[in-house]
Amino acid sequence: MYDMKSIHCSICDKFIGEVDFDAVVVLPKCGHCANPLPEGEDKVLYIVNKFNKNSKNLS
Repeated sequence: MYDMKSIHCSICDKFIGEVDFDAVVVLPKCGHCANPLPEGEDKVLYIVNKFNKNSKNLS
């Protein structure tokens, strides 16, 4: 009757979507687990701090 199956993130078990029942998906990841950068203003501080740490290591 319904030939779709639910796909959940392999890391946090969050619902991602549905695919055909016969499709094979190996280790699916949600958007947050695939790209774990913070959002909004926190993202800017994260990137700046990351580059500052890298520049100190290069000196």
